[in-house]
Amino acid sequence: MSEAKEAPVPEKKAVLQKKQLPTQPKRTQDVLSFDKIVVPEEFLKTRPNPEKTQKVIEFVKRTGHLDELLTIDKESKVLKDGYRRYVVAKTIKMDKVPVVYEYQK
Repeated sequence: MSEAKEAPVPEKKAVLQKKQLPTQPKRTQDVLSFDKIVVPEEFLKTRPNPEKTQKVIEFVKRTGHLDELLTIDKESKVLKDGYRRYVVAKTIKMDKVPVVYEYQK
């Protein structure tokens, strides 16, 4: 009987990639915690439409993620767009939110 030699199995090297999580909207560039996002005073003085806010809350509860990204400034972390989604995420106690960066020109 001859022994069959097994071919050595090549080691798989871990590839470090920034993968988009399947639960995040397309174009997600980062996921940030709330304490890193600066909300401008003009947003804080407003109250998002309750009906639209409720629809977003229902979507997040159903899917487990926001439908759209929050847009923030890359350098200052100031919220530029997505205040309703920010409020929804805080309301349902999400740990972090998906963002896309807006760069100063």
